[in-house]
Amino acid sequence: MNHMPRLNRRSFVIGSAALGSGLALGLDIPFGPTVVRAADGSPEVNAWVVIRPDDTVVIRIARSEMGQGTLTGLAQLVAEELECDWSKVTTEYPTPGQNVARKRAWGDFSTGGSRGIRTSNEYVRKGGATARMMLVQAAANEWKVPASECTSVNSIITHTPTGRTTTYGKVAEAAAKLEPPADVKLKDPKDWKLAGKGVKRLDTVDKTTGKMMYGIDVKLPGMLNAAIKACPVFGGKLKSYDEAKIANMKGVKKVVKVGDYAVAVVADTWWHAKTALDALPIVWDEGENAKVSSASIAKWLEEGFDASQPAFVGNENGDVKAAFANAAKTIEAVYSYPYQNHATMEPLNATALYTADRCEVWCGTQNGEAAFA
Repeated sequence: MNHMPRLNRRSFVIGSAALGSGLALGLDIPFGPTVVRAADGSPEVNAWVVIRPDDTVVIRIARSEMGQGTLTGLAQLVAEELECDWSKVTTEYPTPGQNVARKRAWGDFSTGGSRGIRTSNEYVRKGGATARMMLVQAAANEWKVPASECTSVNSIITHTPTGRTTTYGKVAEAAAKLEPPADVKLKDPKDWKLAGKGVKRLDTVDKTTGKMMYGIDVKLPGMLNAAIKACPVFGGKLKSYDEAKIANMKGVKKVVKVGDYAVAVVADTWWHAKTALDALPIVWDEGENAKVSSASIAKWLEEGFDASQPAFVGNENGDVKAAFANAAKTIEAVYSYPYQNHATMEPLNATALYTADRCEVWCGTQNGEAAFA
């Protein structure tokens, strides 16, 4: 008799232990088809869709939510093609590291303006449509009927000739073992029931109740905190600082020079780090840009309109100069707008766990993959 090793789920599922959540990757085991599972053990139908036994649908989002509704919009696109119960939809973010490990299964992580939806809508919809086809096929296999005789609406699969029904949660395990279909047809937008419709945003409740965790909220055992101050003038440099003045302040561990333009204080808490940094005597070399002002910028821009300066024309239609010269009346107006502070609503921050073999980072970002550069 051959020895059959005893395996439990924990022995072949690798999860992200950080913060008690995250994705999980299934390992190859010596018998039967493998199933990639989420951290709670639920089967992953494909990279975009995890379905729990209670019919909860977890949709993976690989773009940053920056306030414009990207997270909810992308979830709608996947759910539209998946034909799932929207009231049971929740979301989670895969990490850039997992994306690389899985040969960029989730595509591009970069988010800017409306591009999060504009440039990924087709492949996330295919993710939803593929998962739906696999779920329907799993139900058809169980009933031993052609998949073409089955329909799916609101997370319920129906065998039309007999009226038999099942739910996504009941067939998700079997669906996760199937080969994804090669040919996936997407809905015509005129047939959309959810995509493009006004729905309550999926991130609002967590943000208003304080449940949402940001990079600055992460707390790890033995963690130190740093507060950083850069030269107030762009292009300027750090000339000197007097570390001795704050060496004995409460909680201070170290003062660190950052590049040639900034200094940071490391302490046991954020408040101790910030308080010490505020008290640290710093001398800056502000450089040539210290002379720049709104007036000098305006003058520089005005000089750009000087007719004697070389101009680069990319496209020209008609004879504008002749039109002005022959016009009965011309109106001229000059518009200007002051520089605005391009600051994030969330203060720039990051939490890093650095060990001998890896570095794990939590931060607010428009492109999580950019860290690998």
